[in-house]
Amino acid sequence: MRNSLIRSGYGTIGTKILFAITLLLLWGMSAYSQCAGQNNSVTICNKFDDISNRNFDLFANLNGMPSPGGSWSTPNPANLSALDINTGIVDLWMVNRFGEHQFIYTNGNCGESATVTLFLGGYAGEDNVDGSANACSDDSAVNMFSFLGSLVDEVVPDFNGLWEEDPMTLTGFLSGNLFNAEAAGPGEYIFTYTVPAVDACPGAQSTIFLEVHAAPNSGIPSNLVVCTTDDLSGYTNFNLNSLLIGEDPNGTWSEGITNQIDNLTDNIINVEEINAIHGFGVYSFIYTVSPTHPVCPESYSEVFIVILPTLNGSLDATNYCVGTDYEVTLDYDNSILPPGQYELAYRTNSSEGLQDGVAVVALNNGTASFIVSPSLVPINETVQLDIIGIQGTLPEQDVCPNISVQQTTFLVSDPKASGQNICPNNEVEIQLENILDLLGNLSDNVHNIDYTLSLPDNSNLDLSAENVQFLDGSGTFSIPSTHFELPGAYTVDIEVTNSLEMNCLITTAIQVTPIPEEIELDIAVDNNCDATSIDVLVNAPNLPNGSYTIEYEVMEQNTQTSLTDNTINFMGGVAVYGIDIANLPDGDYIVLLKSSQNDSTPCRLQFEFELEESFSIGGIPTVINVESNQSFCLNDGVPTLADITVDTSGNITFYDTLEDNMPLPLNTILVDGEDYFVFSENENDNCSPNERARVTVSLVQASTPISENVTPIYCGIENPMLMDLEVTSTNNGTILWYDTTSGGTPLDPEEVLVDGQSYFASELLDGFCEGGTRLEIVPTVINPPLPDLQSGELLLCGLDNPTVAQLFDLENPIDAIVEWYDVPEGGEPLSSFDPLMDDAIYYAQSYDEDSGCVNLNRVPVAVDLNNCDPEKYGFFIPDAFSPNNDGRNDTYYIPNMEIIFPDFILEIYNRYGNLMFKGDASNKAWNGSGTGNQIAPNGVYFYIIYFNKDNYAPKQGRLYLNR
Repeated sequence: MRNSLIRSGYGTIGTKILFAITLLLLWGMSAYSQCAGQNNSVTICNKFDDISNRNFDLFANLNGMPSPGGSWSTPNPANLSALDINTGIVDLWMVNRFGEHQFIYTNGNCGESATVTLFLGGYAGEDNVDGSANACSDDSAVNMFSFLGSLVDEVVPDFNGLWEEDPMTLTGFLSGNLFNAEAAGPGEYIFTYTVPAVDACPGAQSTIFLEVHAAPNSGIPSNLVVCTTDDLSGYTNFNLNSLLIGEDPNGTWSEGITNQIDNLTDNIINVEEINAIHGFGVYSFIYTVSPTHPVCPESYSEVFIVILPTLNGSLDATNYCVGTDYEVTLDYDNSILPPGQYELAYRTNSSEGLQDGVAVVALNNGTASFIVSPSLVPINETVQLDIIGIQGTLPEQDVCPNISVQQTTFLVSDPKASGQNICPNNEVEIQLENILDLLGNLSDNVHNIDYTLSLPDNSNLDLSAENVQFLDGSGTFSIPSTHFELPGAYTVDIEVTNSLEMNCLITTAIQVTPIPEEIELDIAVDNNCDATSIDVLVNAPNLPNGSYTIEYEVMEQNTQTSLTDNTINFMGGVAVYGIDIANLPDGDYIVLLKSSQNDSTPCRLQFEFELEESFSIGGIPTVINVESNQSFCLNDGVPTLADITVDTSGNITFYDTLEDNMPLPLNTILVDGEDYFVFSENENDNCSPNERARVTVSLVQASTPISENVTPIYCGIENPMLMDLEVTSTNNGTILWYDTTSGGTPLDPEEVLVDGQSYFASELLDGFCEGGTRLEIVPTVINPPLPDLQSGELLLCGLDNPTVAQLFDLENPIDAIVEWYDVPEGGEPLSSFDPLMDDAIYYAQSYDEDSGCVNLNRVPVAVDLNNCDPEKYGFFIPDAFSPNNDGRNDTYYIPNMEIIFPDFILEIYNRYGNLMFKGDASNKAWNGSGTGNQIAPNGVYFYIIYFNKDNYAPKQGRLYLNR
């Protein structure tokens, strides 16, 4: 047995003899009581050196005289798999912990137990100093046991030894048997594993030389998120490495469907092209870095180019009536938005402020509709509607937040009509409310009204009322009494012309109560100018409850002296009374006829009647001269009958009709388009003309002009004039311009506008009627200042990949926005990401951000990209190349030479002094061939570089060509 030591628990011969004598003495006393044997302890130092030690017989190592048939157990569960509980054979190679181990034998026949205690020496494994211990720097828990060697198969070191770091490579990152290589980093480290002495067994130690290899780092990924409608011209040469942080430079890119990666060194993609070919979506690109040692796995980082779909379209809304659905149509580009269920956030802008709502809409075929909540919409005003957000109802339905949906406007109205119940043959006044003009405002205009009157006999009349004046959306018009002869229910359906088209039903009902019959009185004079006979005519309906009183008399007109009279009382009937005037001298007289009645019949409008007729005997007729059409300006005041011009010698009286006997007061206000009938009689006699003269009245009222924008903004380059101001005459009149609120002389419409000056618009109708209130317009004329630049040139280094953003640093602050162009006129503004070009001229142009007004004068800046410091940019000259067409180092090329030294000359000679190559910025690389394209052999060549810049002296050196 090699270096093996087995010691019994009773280690000396004398002790064993004494023990044997004691057993003999006790045997006769109770042989059966020792059926489990007695405790024993055994020390085994090198359990692996002797194969016989592997399967250790515990039963054979019990003291005393144990009887078979018992069973074995161990208090250490780790040893249970090594123990055969029936035979007592323990596989010591499976007991991987040095120290004390107890195994208990229990014999059920006697109910006794005995313990075999094994003291196992430790095994530290074998040194591993051949460099085969390798770990990766991303492993935070390297198991050091995996590197310990063993001289015997199936043998492993004990687990309960002590791992320590060698002081020469101490890191502090060893915990037990686990080494944190991630914290320690790449390098070589020395570790020892020690098992201590056990009983008489010596301790042992093994040494491990561990090399930690750097783990590949594919970087921390991020994503590029753009919208499919974005200007992606700045992403046509997008470097995928810009989406990584801390990545190793030697990795390769791969991807699935875009075909943007051409080779293993390609890291540039064209996002604009991906969008053009594939549209919106999520596109994966994987960056792979291979390890320098197989102990480390490959490292992968996945970045995503996310092109979001976009809502791009327009809204269309009609005008609505209260009580209907406010359904709005959305037309959108379904090529850039996938179908699905979306939540649309919309916003209304009205006098009640900004109010938001949400509608769930199915977007499938480019057209959809949704209902705007009535609670967000006030009536009788224009409401702006915008889409302010969109969100898919599913998590994967991400949509671009940049929404491009054209705003729409609409309004909701509640036009109303009302009228009173009447008796027959009475005029009805219809009150209209919430009537809007063509601009959607509560009307202050004059409108014509078309209406249909439905009569009780089911007939219909199509009627109209002209020139009805409205104020704050309210107006009234009258339906003539002649249309209400029949008693019963009437319906009026109304349409207001020249008002905002709403398709809202405007209607009201009228009830006509029958009028009872009235007494009919008449005075028949055969000739009012020279009368010869007068009859009093009475036709009175019978009164069931009441009676009539009829009185008539003839009076002298000037003195009011009664010449004759009579009184009659009766219940009803027809009567004719002749008045004797044969004995009256020439002169002027009055016949007065009166009737009164005392009944209470419903709808009785008049209970007393009086009829008067003037006549003359021997009178002279009166002549009337009057213009039949006369116009009046309401802005000069309210015209009355007294304002109508009439030339006559008699007194003037006006009537509604040719036959009406009720004269109108002279202070009666004139109605536009109304006919008035003038009668003239001489107060000295009753010889009035046989006919009345007709006068048709036209009323004109100039309004204050209107404008949707009283503070318009113009660009100075447009040379705006008064005629460019957007002002409307609501009555199709002429607009006059003044520079004062009242008075003054009209201005020339071609007068050029002055910034901030007030101009006043007045409406002139029919050449004589001018409004009294003028509309003030204050225009703003914007002329942006020229760009103020610090220099006319910009010196940069092309290796910094300068962009248009560097031009911004030249700008001094001005009250305008500056854009950059690469042409002196026209063109498109450059993006801040656009790369600058060497020896190019760029132009700064200013514009006003709020109005968009542009100053067309551009300021030039010259750009030079050859200002590079070689030391700053790591300039170096290679000393070898291998033109073997393997795709790597096939040409001799000095990196960035043409940028740092644009005028350089490179000469390459062989060792015989023959010129092999002469290069410059247009011919930068030598392919390893000489004159006549002969292949240059391997060997040393010599170069001379003429930098031709500043004070850089020519440089000589040598290079090695190896194919």
